[in-house]
Amino acid sequence: MTEFDIGEFFIRGEAREVEGEFQAVIIMRAKPPLTTVTYHQVEKDRWFKTVDVAAIAAQEAAKALKLAVDEGALKA
Repeated sequence: MTEFDIGEFFIRGEAREVEGEFQAVIIMRAKPPLTTVTYHQVEKDRWFKTVDVAAIAAQEAAKALKLAVDEGALKA
């Protein structure tokens, strides 16, 4: 599992099972001293039939988010 540093958070992509189907989620972990962890579905209402496909979609979304942050997406 690879975590990416995006400023105040570390992020990673994972699959999460909900009632037999799978979501692609980005997990955001606040940097210490905070211990908050939040889960964000990559695409609203998109479900995957296998854990592998969901995990790949989540990892790709986490990489894309990291790239966008590196390119200045959070600077306004």
